[in-house]
Amino acid sequence: MKASTKATLISALIFPGLGHLALKPPRGKRGLLFLLPAAVAVIYLINTVLTLSNQLLAELDSGALAFDPALIIERVHNSPAANSGMGDLMGLIFIVSWVGAIVDVLWLDRQR
Repeated sequence: MKASTKATLISALIFPGLGHLALKPPRGKRGLLFLLPAAVAVIYLINTVLTLSNQLLAELDSGALAFDPALIIERVHNSPAANSGMGDLMGLIFIVSWVGAIVDVLWLDRQR
């Protein structure tokens, strides 16, 4: 398998920017341009989901929130995390990093 094919698959299927490390010569510094923003976005999104789920579980345990799927969905949609717009921005940053890493690996292969 060509190094560029392997790098493209790694960036596409595992994590954006990791495929650059499989290239020769190593393009790790260039891969960081995609890896770091994607990692920040994923960490933010996971932290937001965990925080919201912990709040919902605490409300369910205390009885402040009834165990009704419709009420739970309404509570999630009305939460500050869902309405801040930051989650959408982080999702967009991740997608741009993901697509950018794939395109960059393919572009680097064409340069050689």
